[in-house]
Amino acid sequence: MYRLRGVLALKQNLRLSFRSELLNAKQAVMKILNFLCGASPGLTFEEQADLRLVFSELLYNAVVHGNNGDSNKRVYLEVEFEDGIVIGRVADEGSGFDYNELLKHIDDDDLFDECGRGIRLVYSLTDELFFNIAGNVIHFHKRVAAHG
Repeated sequence: MYRLRGVLALKQNLRLSFRSELLNAKQAVMKILNFLCGASPGLTFEEQADLRLVFSELLYNAVVHGNNGDSNKRVYLEVEFEDGIVIGRVADEGSGFDYNELLKHIDDDDLFDECGRGIRLVYSLTDELFFNIAGNVIHFHKRVAAHG
């Protein structure tokens, strides 16, 4: 807890890691949604659906593309909720990818292009999107209505 302009603000966070398997990713998404609904009980159905899609895509990419489905590797996840903003961070143990090339075409309308479709969806549903230099960590910010 800390004070911000005379208001007591709560910063809530969740950290998870799991073996790189799709079932674990699905379970992580449910834990994330439960956490966010507790942190912000007034999340709308649309906000919950958007966040479910964002985290599902990012965790799927981490398991399948980042870690190449290697269950000996792990996926790391951090979620924070503060002042109406969901902050997410997903990392995998893969070597990363050239996100600059993807970002050049992020606004393309070709949703039938399988390469980068998940990141395009995440980009469209979040307010800010950042990658680390290697391309194996992604951060996002998504503003939700100030509930709770």
